[in-house]
Amino acid sequence: MSLAYNELKKGMALDIDEKPCILLEHSRSKKDRGAPVIKMRYKEIISGKVLSKTFSGYDIKIEAAEIERIAATYLYSDQDNYYFMNQSSYEQIRLDRNMLSDYINFLVDQLKIDLLYYENNPISIELPNSVEIKVASTDNAVKGDTAQGATKKAILETGLEINVPLFIVNEDLIKIDTRTSEYIGRL
Repeated sequence: MSLAYNELKKGMALDIDEKPCILLEHSRSKKDRGAPVIKMRYKEIISGKVLSKTFSGYDIKIEAAEIERIAATYLYSDQDNYYFMNQSSYEQIRLDRNMLSDYINFLVDQLKIDLLYYENNPISIELPNSVEIKVASTDNAVKGDTAQGATKKAILETGLEINVPLFIVNEDLIKIDTRTSEYIGRL
């Protein structure tokens, strides 16, 4: 399905160079009598690469990708694969570690996600905006280290290393933003 420029929206699935992509941002400009120019930044779903592309002309055709989202739950992983359960059919779906890239840093038991299907094949996942993860290890705060907004390093149960406020201790359950890998709050 072809889309006009005014139908583009951030987060939309597009088919660019025959690859499924998610639109991150776009802009349109036109100078005097010249043809309009559309600049897009997008993320290839399969490779995880963030790319830019510029289109010029009056008859620009941008194709929408047929991405299907299916509600699923993360179950477990072995050395190279991650297993999810389709919430409606209870079917187990296996995804290779390479398909998930940095998403594996946020996968905790029973996490609800969306499986992304392209041409009836699972290609990736879509995480919720935030997840709750337990702190595996962090240093204790040092007395006198009370500068406003001071942080320290913490390693989470998934292996992700982030900055957290000084009051966070081992075994705390914290909320992390999956888009920025930043600390949101303690639970």
